Amino acid sequence: MGNLTARRPQQSIWDFMSEMERVFDDTWAPARATSTLATESFVPRVDVREGKDHYLIAADLPGLNRNQIKVECHQGRLSISGERSKEVKADNEQWHRVERTFGRFERTFQLPVDVKEEQIQARFEDGVLEVFVPKAQAAQARTISIEGEKKGLFSK
Repeated sequence: MGNLTARRPQQSIWDFMSEMERVFDDTWAPARATSTLATESFVPRVDVREGKDHYLIAADLPGLNRNQIKVECHQGRLSISGERSKEVKADNEQWHRVERTFGRFERTFQLPVDVKEEQIQARFEDGVLEVFVPKAQAAQARTISIEGEKKGLFSK
């Protein structure tokens, strides 16, 4: 099980969520194989960074091409999924160690309410997927005038 570090005041909710996700991944993911066979699970590591006007999610996906990756946003949840295929082992080869993991993966993130979902962009380069999530402008407060007599909508 992963270790939780002491929460510092300058940490954001993303830091806390990342730590909790890491704990759950370590707890529920199948144990890594120590023999010559790798497990059929693949959990890519992810960094989440917040800028003034955006969030940036970067996922390490070595050995994949962009056609093997799917990025979806639905009801405030961003999902990154795909599959890393296992190499075919030839019968005449002897493998001494297999540590790389393969298989299907999915990482899902609950987005903050202040994002522009329709403007999310993704790019994949050199084995790293970057998802740019722009923030929405802060809602502006407006002053509402107070009427003194029944008219308009109140007169009905």
